[in-house]
Amino acid sequence: MNENFDLAIIGGGIVGSAAAYYSSLKGLKVVIIEKDSVASHASGFAYGGITPMVGLDKNSPYEKISKYSYELHKNLSTELPDFSGIDYGYKIYPNIELALDENEESKLRSIYKDNSNNFSWCDRNELQKIDHRLGPKVLSGLISNYSSGVEPYKITLALATAAEKLGARIINSEVLECISKGSKIDQLRLSNGNNLSCENIIIAAGPWSMNFSKWFGVKIPITPLKGQILRLRSDEVIDKGFHWGPNYVTTKQDGLIWAGTTEEEEGFDENPSNYGLNSILESVVEIFPFLEDSELVLQTACLRPLSADKSPIISKSDVYENLFLASGTGRQGILLAPAMGKLISDITTNNKTEIEVSDFSHQRFKN
Repeated sequence: MNENFDLAIIGGGIVGSAAAYYSSLKGLKVVIIEKDSVASHASGFAYGGITPMVGLDKNSPYEKISKYSYELHKNLSTELPDFSGIDYGYKIYPNIELALDENEESKLRSIYKDNSNNFSWCDRNELQKIDHRLGPKVLSGLISNYSSGVEPYKITLALATAAEKLGARIINSEVLECISKGSKIDQLRLSNGNNLSCENIIIAAGPWSMNFSKWFGVKIPITPLKGQILRLRSDEVIDKGFHWGPNYVTTKQDGLIWAGTTEEEEGFDENPSNYGLNSILESVVEIFPFLEDSELVLQTACLRPLSADKSPIISKSDVYENLFLASGTGRQGILLAPAMGKLISDITTNNKTEIEVSDFSHQRFKN
């Protein structure tokens, strides 16, 4: 059996689903090829915070794509839930970056000094007014003016469902090889025995994108970064987002308090561990002591696709002119996904991208 598509997307995470949605809006015949199921890996077990990173230069490419994607999230929140039929819990709420020692406080003050339009400064007394339950180690905080959040599994499912309603297909299978004609990939051979013909192909396979390096003409410098999250039940609610170092905590749409996270280089091990449990609990109880009495409902782990320089890759293959890559978002996959999906969709259809993407090319790793 051989089917023809305008676009084949390898990977059913949030980036691949976003690319399918934006491409389907253009009337393209799209297929997502996912070996497991939509959002079955990092996109289904992420935190879902949509807060551009603090401390970036306002002219940096990462800052621009972060702000661009933040605005796309706002646009999606007005159309996607109704169209897909999935309420994915988008909400705007304050995110507060906490300082736990004088060194962290100095860094946050410096960020505030250079970006006072984007942040508000809170000393210990002001933070206590915001949330009196904060632990004694918290010295001060920086409130972001750009902050929101979603339930990550549901937004990924909403994007994929919306794409399906626009005519996209989702095939649960593994891509075994490509069959080329000259400088283009003509067909993809799947593990289900079928071949797919496609005009263009996007690799959006998270940390598994590295498996397609031979097709791409260069070793794709993306590795898995393991992160674990605890979901806790408490009679109390944390209605704002709090970050400190690599960690975070807030109450999500399911009514549970989500606390994380770890940054582990453990290869492709997706199993939760006692290390994750103990380190997250120790850290979050230091911030909110009342959580010591909370009930652990669920512990999850996922593998984020981390590029060698921690910046996303949006690029075109050196080998095949119809092969593209969108991955490497690291810990910011949910934030950056709409931008990644829209930008790579525009590139594949030769549309002008709304922001410059040359800085995200894989060519930067050749120097």
